[in-house]
Amino acid sequence: MRKLSKRFDICLSGNRAPENCDIRYRQFYWLMVFDEAGELRGACKLGEQLSVVIKQGFDVPNGFVELVEQSMRSKSSVQELQRNYIKSGGSLASYETLCAKVQEVHGVGQMAVSTFLEESRSKVEDPVLTGARSLWMEADACSHQVINHAAFSRVRNRLVEFIGEHPKHPFTRRLLEPLVDSLKYSFDVEAKCRAYVDAWADRSDSGIHDELIAALSKRSSAWCEIALKELGELEGHSYQRLRLLAQIGDADGVLKALEATKSFGVMRPFHEEWRREAKAKATGNK
Repeated sequence: MRKLSKRFDICLSGNRAPENCDIRYRQFYWLMVFDEAGELRGACKLGEQLSVVIKQGFDVPNGFVELVEQSMRSKSSVQELQRNYIKSGGSLASYETLCAKVQEVHGVGQMAVSTFLEESRSKVEDPVLTGARSLWMEADACSHQVINHAAFSRVRNRLVEFIGEHPKHPFTRRLLEPLVDSLKYSFDVEAKCRAYVDAWADRSDSGIHDELIAALSKRSSAWCEIALKELGELEGHSYQRLRLLAQIGDADGVLKALEATKSFGVMRPFHEEWRREAKAKATGNK
């Protein structure tokens, strides 16, 4: 282990976050391995992967060494593939290779890659497409990682603005999916989508916005229909029931459920938002 530490920069996320590695949404005990240039080669959930290699016949110390060696056998680092993306002008092949690497390291640094894509827009052939890719990756990170109120708010606002600014781009319509998904911890999903629709309609100078408006309305209605169905199958006062009540915009139901719910941890900012917006809807204020 002492020899290994001299060869590689090894980080456990509960200890420190290396430069260029965003782990804001990560939990403890992730192993990250960086090469001599400080570039991310591999990452994994340490406990899970140690169990795998131990079943293959390694003891714990040598299993740890094997995980590090596996990372170093990777053909490329995240940063190397980012450089390739710019060299290629933002080609589809280089983007897909970069995405595959993000999956290989289990999403570690995903937000950093999203930021890289956004900052690379002036260096590629299609700046709008690279901006859309950045948003797609950021939304995916929010969807799969630890719940974060500010992160959901940020990506939601960016998506709404981007879609309104670039309605004609072929990739734009695909962003409606992560936009609706980013509303899953919001109060009154349909009302928020109507507000976005109204904002887009005001800037509509062609039929393109109309298509996006219709598509978003359809998605949000379908989302709420599913929420209503799930709500009808639940009994008692559960966290899931409260969230579904918020999604469909049931102001009285949310306020009553919040009275019987203790807010703590990551859900406190969401509960405060639901209470504020539910009270406004119940009293007829906007």
